[in-house]
Order: sequence, then C-alpha cells, then structure tokens
Amino acid sequence: MATHPIDQDQSAQSINLDIGGMTCATCVNSIEKALHQLDGVDAHVNLALERANITFDPSLVTMPRLVETITELGYSVRKDHVSWILAGMDEEPLRKRAIEAAESVTGVENVQVNAVTGVLSLDLIRGVADAQQVTDALQAAGFAPKQQSTDEPNPRSHEMQVARRRLSWSILFSIPIWVDMVHVLFHVGPSWLDNGIMLALFATVVEWGPGWGFIHRAWMNLRHKNANMDVLVATGTLAAWGLSMYDLAVHGPLYFDSSATVITLVLVGKYLEAVAKGRTSQAIEELLALRPQETRRKTAQGDWETVAVDAIHPGDILQVLAGERFPVDGKVVAGQGTADESMLTGEPLPQDKKPGDMVTAGTLNGSTTLEIEAERVGHDTTLAQIVKTVEEAQATKAPVQRFADTIANVFVPVVIGIAIITFIVWGVITGHWRMAALDGVAVLVVACPCALGLATPTAVMVGSGIGAKRGILFRNGAALETASRINLVAFDKTGTLTRGKPDMQHVIAYGDFTEENVLALAWAIERESTHPLAQAVVREAKLQGVPEFQAEDVYTEAGLGMVGYINDQEVVVGNLRLMEQYHVNVPEDIQNTVNTWQEQGASVIWVGQSEQLAGAIIVADTIRDDAPATIKALHERGIQVAMLTGDQERAAEAIGKKLNVDRIYGGLLPDDKSKIVSKLKEEGFRVLMVGDEINDAPALATADLGLAVGSGTDAALETAEVALLSPEIFGVVRAFTLGRKTLGKIHQNLFWSLIYNVMMIPLAAFGIISPVLAGAAMAMSSVSVVSNSLLLKTAKLPATPLPTEGGEITWPKP
Repeated sequence: MATHPIDQDQSAQSINLDIGGMTCATCVNSIEKALHQLDGVDAHVNLALERANITFDPSLVTMPRLVETITELGYSVRKDHVSWILAGMDEEPLRKRAIEAAESVTGVENVQVNAVTGVLSLDLIRGVADAQQVTDALQAAGFAPKQQSTDEPNPRSHEMQVARRRLSWSILFSIPIWVDMVHVLFHVGPSWLDNGIMLALFATVVEWGPGWGFIHRAWMNLRHKNANMDVLVATGTLAAWGLSMYDLAVHGPLYFDSSATVITLVLVGKYLEAVAKGRTSQAIEELLALRPQETRRKTAQGDWETVAVDAIHPGDILQVLAGERFPVDGKVVAGQGTADESMLTGEPLPQDKKPGDMVTAGTLNGSTTLEIEAERVGHDTTLAQIVKTVEEAQATKAPVQRFADTIANVFVPVVIGIAIITFIVWGVITGHWRMAALDGVAVLVVACPCALGLATPTAVMVGSGIGAKRGILFRNGAALETASRINLVAFDKTGTLTRGKPDMQHVIAYGDFTEENVLALAWAIERESTHPLAQAVVREAKLQGVPEFQAEDVYTEAGLGMVGYINDQEVVVGNLRLMEQYHVNVPEDIQNTVNTWQEQGASVIWVGQSEQLAGAIIVADTIRDDAPATIKALHERGIQVAMLTGDQERAAEAIGKKLNVDRIYGGLLPDDKSKIVSKLKEEGFRVLMVGDEINDAPALATADLGLAVGSGTDAALETAEVALLSPEIFGVVRAFTLGRKTLGKIHQNLFWSLIYNVMMIPLAAFGIISPVLAGAAMAMSSVSVVSNSLLLKTAKLPATPLPTEGGEITWPKP
C-alpha cells in the first residue's frame, strides 16, 4: 500500500480511468499493486467495466504519474483526441498562451498547435476531463475557440472562405476610394465621389468591417501583454484612419486611401496565404480520400448489405470487389488475388493476397473479389494512424523554430519602437507631423512577423506530407531536421540488411545424437519463438516431419537463446555463450566444422541436452536486393555505415565485408546495441539507428534518430521517430534526402523573411515607401514563404536502383 496515508477529508481527489488491455484478474492485480506502490494512492480496478477508481493525494502524486504507471505495465489509458480551430495561431505568443490555457485543465495531455492549419489538438483522459472545460479555459484566455467535430469542414477550407469573404467586402468598399484617388490624380472618373464625408463612410466600413479582425485580435493580444502582426496592422491603419477623421473635421488633407488600401492588400495576402497553406495539407487530404465511405457486410442470413464504413466492427465479414479499396484493416478469409499498396508503402509491385494474409485500409484490391474479416476499424486502422502521425508531426516544432520564436517574441515591440522614433525624428526635422505620422504607419505596416512564424511549420508540413505519400512517416518536426544532420547509419542485420527469413542449410549431429534428434529438440524449444532463426528451424522440422516433443518451462535468455525441459531433461538452444553458461562443452573439431559456414555469413544454432552437446543447426539468411545500393548511396553522401547484430562475429564479418560496411559489431546482446550507439555518439557521430525487432528498441531510443522498417515489430515501430511503411530499406536514403531538402527550405524561408524585414523597415523609416506600398510588400512576404515551402513538392527523391549482382551468398556443401 501507499507509504503515505490519504487524507480523505482534505486533499484527496477521486478519478475513474478507462483502461484497455486487461484480460484477467492478474491484470487487475498488477495494476492495483503498481498504483498502491505510489505514495498517497488507493486504487480499485474493475475488470468487467475496464475501469480503475483511484483516490490520490495530489500533493504526493500527479495525474500524469498515475497514467504513466498504468501504461508502463503495458496497458492503455483510454483518451479522446479533440481539436479546436483558433485564430492567430501563426503567432508564437498566442500559440504559447493557447497551450498554457489548455494544459491548465486537469486530464489534458499532448497539447499541440499547428501554426499552419490554426488547429489546437489534444488528448482528454476519459473520466477526468471533457471538451467543454478546455473550451472554457481557452475562452478565459481571450480566444474564440470553435471545436472541430468529425464532420467539420477542413480548417484550411474554412479559413479560405472567411478570408475570401473579408477580402470581397474590403474590395467592394475600397473601390469608390480608389476611383476618387484616380480622379484626383488624373482627373479621370466621376467627381461626385470627391466628397470627404462619403470617403470617410467607405473607409470606416473597411476599417471596422473587414479590418475588425485585426483590431479585435490586436486588442486581445495587448490585454494579455502580447504583441503580434495584428497589433502592427491595427495600429498603423487606425492611425491613418484617425488622422484622416481629424483632418476631415479641420478641413486638412485626407488619407483614407492609405487605411482602406492597406487593409485590402493585407487581406489579399491573407487570402493567398490561406490558399497556399491549404495546398500544404494536400497530402493528408489525399490519404483520407483513400478510405471508401461504404462497403458490403455479410448479414446473419448470409446476404450482403451496404453499410457505412463507420458502422463496421471487428469480426464483421466484408466483401471487396475487384478495383475497390479495402475499407478497414483485416484478414483475407476467402478468395485469392493481389493488392496495390503503393499509395501507403511506395512499393510499386502488387502484393499477393490469399486466405490468412492481412490487407490494409485504403489499399486497392486487384482483379478478384476478396472476403475479409475486419480486425482494426475506425481510428485504429493503419491509414488512420498514418494520418494521425502526419498531423502530429506537422503540429510539432523543429528545433530550428526556436530561432524564429526568439525573434518573434521581441519583434513587434522593436518595430513599434522604430515607428515611434521615425514619427518623432521626422516630425522634429521637417515639421510635417502628418507626413511623419504616415512614415511611422509605413514602418508598422511593412514589418512582417508572420513570415518568420511560417518559415518552419510550412516546410515541415510539406516535407512530412511528401514522406507519408512515399511510405516514410516522420513522427515530429525534429525528426525531419535530425535526419538532415546524420553522419552515421547503424543497421541491425537480421530483417534489415538481410531478408529476415533465413532457411536451414544443414544439421550437424554429435555423439549419439542423430540429425533428426537435433532438429526435434530445437523445434520443441523454439516452437513459440518469433525470432527469424527459430522460425527457420520450425519450418524445416515441420517439412521433414520429425518427432514432436513436448517442452515445458521454456524461457528466453536475452541475446543468447532459449532453455526448456523435455522429459525432465534440460535442453538449451542458442549461441556459444549460452552453451558456456549452461556448461555444455563444444569440442574443437565440431567448432572447426562450422567455421567454413560462419566465414560465409551463416549462423549456427547450437543444441545441448543435459550439459551434453547434441549438435548444431546451420541457418543462413540472404542479403536484401536493395541493401548494397542503400549502403553505396549513403557512402556517396558522406555517411558512414555500421552493422549491429547478435550473430556470431564470423558471420557478421562475412556479411559486413560483402556489403562494404565501415564498422561491424557482432555477438551483441540487446543492451550491447544501445551501448554501441552511445559509444558512437561519444565519438562525435550523429547516429541514425535502423531496426525492426523488439530487441532493437533500446538502440532505437538511444540513437539521435531511430528508424523502424515496415516489416518490424510493434515495439520497434513505437520506439522509432521515423518509420518506413515498406520493408524496402532504400527508404533510409529517401528519408535522409527529404530531411536535407526540408531543412534547406526552412533555412531559405528564415533567410528571406529576415532579409525582407532588414531591408523594408529602413526603407519605410526613411520615407522611401508609402503605407500602401508597405502593405503590399507585407502581404506578399508571407505568401512568398509559403510558396517557397510548396516548391518542396517538386523535389525529386532518389528511386530504388535495380537489384545489385551478388546479393545472394553461395553456401558450402556439407
């Protein structure tokens, strides 16, 4: 129980958490035991309701710690993913305040703001927080949040509609002002518009109608001691409008054209920016479009009914006709054909599908009708998870964004200071305070913090979208940036550089044991193992029909092999280190026999019984077709390559030399791989670890960047920051290339947005450009940054070369 008792009367809080993954009373006991070990916690778990009632002292333990304790055991705390549309999210101070407001609500986790789409998303722990609490917190912080439902229109489309409507009204009421300006300058057009009161009316409508958004957001920011682009535009246009209203009363010169035109030009820029930003999210829209809306489900009577895909449940039998897309993830139960998975994995060749094979939502059925059993539906499908991953990546900040945020925090106050100085200096020097005021207005209007704010997120958005379409998932913006800086790639061997499906080549019996005995003993112990070498033994044993022994008390020695008991006799199956640990002597003569195999890259599985050697099984894998080309391409880009494997060092050396690997590490335990990665980092390398097995997870987490291949285990895919949906490892080269190109665009955007402000602010301060020209320049600066990011779509990623000769290994004859 908790070491600190709970004060039920004063500080205790009670919550109910929905827990997934519990299957029996043992699960309940393990969760309750783990929670009771925390100070100030009392918990009761209900298996039937899948719910934990927890009473805790918040002064001793936090809500995140309770959730973490449960998830560390392998269970899940159910959450709801909710999103809101907010205005002004392209400004760092506003983003920061929105995040702080949302995080102030108990039960809120993983708050993210997408600066490009203007969407704040978060996870609500069920039973603890609800969406209304978050809405209230955002409203209290000065926002006008609009919760995004599942059928909500795309926020980019909504933004474009609003921007188009504001721009249309602004143009409509600015046209009479422009017509009068042409009449005054060139004596062309109607003269009746040359009326101060009429011009004031039109300018006022523009200022307080379409321009109200700038004024409202500026006031909201100033109330919370923030300053952004809206403050600059509102201050500048209100100054021009207010000065003109004063001059109207005293019969002075009018500048209504400046306020109305600046607002219109800024709205032109905002509309074009919204259109351009809409194109950055095109990749997600294309992925979402892959899932069909309806499908055919088998009824209890054996008929087929057409139902909405959202109505499908796990276990339903669905019929997918030739040329249709699979609606959910499932397993083929009837029919045989092919599936085009290129839209998700980038793999161009159709994949054969037969009963028992898995199919993925969004992929295309080939030329025959297939029946599938639904397994993962709705938000659990691979397609939905890909979309969620891409959205999360686009909402996170790349480290380089910190530079832009630092500038943005001081940018607006500095610009306002420059505008005030401009006004005072020119007023004192020239005595023309009206012209000095317009120069100050030009400084306010020309400055553009938005371009700086959009420089990084738009590039990350486009880059992650391109990656998703090519079967490369970046989980966050930092992964894209880190990928560009990698100078050493460490590959796990089995299943990554090799096919991961080795075959048994030979059996060597020793002493009184026969080859059949050796194979049967290994089969009995490794029957339940998922390791590729073990599966090769199991396949061959079934094929040969060897006797089937029953093993008991089987357990795994991590990185060494497996141990169990057959007829009360201890049987060990694994590498030489396992034999030494269990006192099984391996004579020198049999060791010499297997050396020839190992020198060619084969692996040896030793088998011992009751501390006596039974024999050895020779298992060999083959190199992936694209492995030589991948390593060559990395070398051409100045990147070193290391190979990490648990195989014996002789086998590792053989494979490594054949692939021209720079560094070869063999005979490694799972922990050794992470230690090697740490050592490489200490040597100054920025390490990308590529793996696919559960024992690669520690090394993936230790590396600067972890990349899991599509054929990998869930543990590897969860740990890695980058995932290849296809088992083709040449995707590593594409990921690296895409990272470099994305970071290049970020640098270009930051450079040009800085240069723009460094050049244009002095020009405005010296009176060289008018407020109208300043407004036009500011409007186009953000558009140019977004458009430059969109040029990433034209970037060419390297294609997978044809298979290299010599990928296969010729094994010696026994």
